Amino acid sequence: MNVVELENVTKDYHLGETTVQALRGISLSLAAGEFAAVWGPSGSGKTTLLNLIGAIDIPSGGNVRLNGHDLASLDDDRRSDLRNKAIGFVFQNFNLVPVLSAIENVMLPLQIGGMPGGEARARAHACLTDVELEKFEEHRPDQLSGGQRQRVSIARALSTKPALVIADEPTANLDSVTALKIVDLMRDLNRREKTTFLFSTHDQRLLSHVDRRIELADGLLTAAA
Repeated sequence: MNVVELENVTKDYHLGETTVQALRGISLSLAAGEFAAVWGPSGSGKTTLLNLIGAIDIPSGGNVRLNGHDLASLDDDRRSDLRNKAIGFVFQNFNLVPVLSAIENVMLPLQIGGMPGGEARARAHACLTDVELEKFEEHRPDQLSGGQRQRVSIARALSTKPALVIADEPTANLDSVTALKIVDLMRDLNRREKTTFLFSTHDQRLLSHVDRRIELADGLLTAAA
């Protein structure tokens, strides 16, 4: 079963009279349970591709389907609802709410989705335990290391039990040892939870940890082995 399907996807940005072709005819699918990385130089289209797969943006041409839903055919509310239920996001800058504790940050998407407080706290505690941070759940982000903050963001991404986790340069702000630990953690969660992971990276050292490398250059798919 494919979680993501792209068919001849293009994305153009218009800057005055200039048109920038960020993606130029991408066809790609991701099966359930894959652990894949998108890589390529800056400007290759990695972030644009992740934004389309993550239902943050819609393509200029072609089709993007998530769990069988054609994203371009959905209105903003339905696309947001699908994104919130089916996708977890991990960001390079963590994007944690600074005034909330670790467990409150993980609870946030659950409460937005309408889950009662007690159930949301229990789910968030279980997710923090999965990333070995249950002893730090009452700490605010400024009381945690960079690696710990990224673990909180991974726990938050997994809290809604999504079909897909998208991580845009998740190790960019971490030292090399911590970065590899984070990738190993995501790999372990991928195997245990059978969640599909797709992350972007510039770091070729991380590519040995993935099942599949999706290479982009100048908005074109050059390899997807």
